[in-house]
Amino acid sequence: MPVMSIIACRILEEELFHVLSLKNAFNYLFIADTKEAKALARHLRKVNIPYAPLPLDKMPDMIRQTKSSCKSNIIRRLFIKYPHEEDFIVVVQILELGLHRDLKLLRRGVYTAIEQMSAYSDGILLFYGLCGNSLKNIENDLPDIRCPIYLLKDGDDNRVDDCISIALGGNRKYEEAFEACRGKGTLFFTPMWASNWKDVDAPANKQEDLATICNSFNRYHISRIVKIERDQQYDSAFEQNVRQFAEMFGVEVASVPGTSEIVEECYSNAKNAIMNEYKREYC
Repeated sequence: MPVMSIIACRILEEELFHVLSLKNAFNYLFIADTKEAKALARHLRKVNIPYAPLPLDKMPDMIRQTKSSCKSNIIRRLFIKYPHEEDFIVVVQILELGLHRDLKLLRRGVYTAIEQMSAYSDGILLFYGLCGNSLKNIENDLPDIRCPIYLLKDGDDNRVDDCISIALGGNRKYEEAFEACRGKGTLFFTPMWASNWKDVDAPANKQEDLATICNSFNRYHISRIVKIERDQQYDSAFEQNVRQFAEMFGVEVASVPGTSEIVEECYSNAKNAIMNEYKREYC
């Protein structure tokens, strides 16, 4: 029974929820029981998607138990609504937003998670972009990892720059969106950005935080927020969060359509590659 681990930035929580909601996305879903995963878990419960929250150090034992042929296994009964002739386990760990305060810290946090989860994984799907090129050399930096690492790429087979590129459909679409905003300093907001912007790079002093942001807005002439909207609303407070931000900093609001194409394609490709390799090795 193959295992795919997903290491995700919390800003990509909406995209992660989307792929986990797809038909036949998994048979067993284990989520690292951390505060970063609370919101994802809440959304999964709302739509009756079963999952098992576990401390990270308990994951290897739980995976071994799940692979057991014992039909009375409580985990097998929990996931009985997802019967499939080829079982597939997904393990999810969401990393803290604070890692983005320092690119070296981000790289170290992601690399550590990969090293730990590779011990029980047949493949790891990384829900991160290049993130200021901090993760640019990940494959060369981790040559001894025992399983493949699958990266988010756009339709041109380029690694995506960041979460906004993912939400818009690729690096080229991101560049086109920026070109359309030429002459006006613009920030792009997804629902997760709108609800978490204070936590991504916030100093301890909130007044200092606001002052720093105001100075940055003046320096870069930021005057517009662009909402990236999808057909299905993930965060009901998205509109309100954007409006409050716009009023706080005196900027106008526009919107563009978003897409989940990149995460859907990359999730499917990673899953199929892991399944096929598992069959070649064990079947």
